[in-house]
Amino acid sequence: MRRFLLILTFSSLLVLPATASETVDAVWQEQQIEFTFLGLEVAYSCDLMEARIRMLLRHVGAADDVEVSVPPCPGFDRPQSRHSITARFSTLVLAGDGDVGIVKAAWSDVDLGKKHPRSINDSDCELLEHFQKYLLPTIEHEVIEGEIRCGATKSSVVGQLKLKVLKPVTSPALG
Repeated sequence: MRRFLLILTFSSLLVLPATASETVDAVWQEQQIEFTFLGLEVAYSCDLMEARIRMLLRHVGAADDVEVSVPPCPGFDRPQSRHSITARFSTLVLAGDGDVGIVKAAWSDVDLGKKHPRSINDSDCELLEHFQKYLLPTIEHEVIEGEIRCGATKSSVVGQLKLKVLKPVTSPALG
């Protein structure tokens, strides 16, 4: 009897994503994350690092107003293997009682890995690992399957990550 109650208690806490056609109430949550990228096999210019982080955040549902800064950048924006990164962005989280600014959202399938998003390639493997470690945990998501790993030389993406993330539902234009 005690075993049944324990299972019932844990199962009542489990929240599963809605089906693709089902909408949920969500609110935008702003956050600022700071982390250090240390590439063993790859170097990025400050501009490219900012663009890649911005693209990955947008890919997993961040609002359009993503701000990424990678200070200080030495003259001529030369590629570096170490960057201190600050990312300010908003993502959707499930709304709670009393929340204002409710947005209709749906769980969307997203792939992360080589060619997902399109301009990610093998040389971005370490960046994907850092994204998975530092930024993805701050975004409401569910891992469906997989993981991102780098090959032995850190210069090849091995594996793919399939996620469900909250994205706003846009209503069709009238007219």
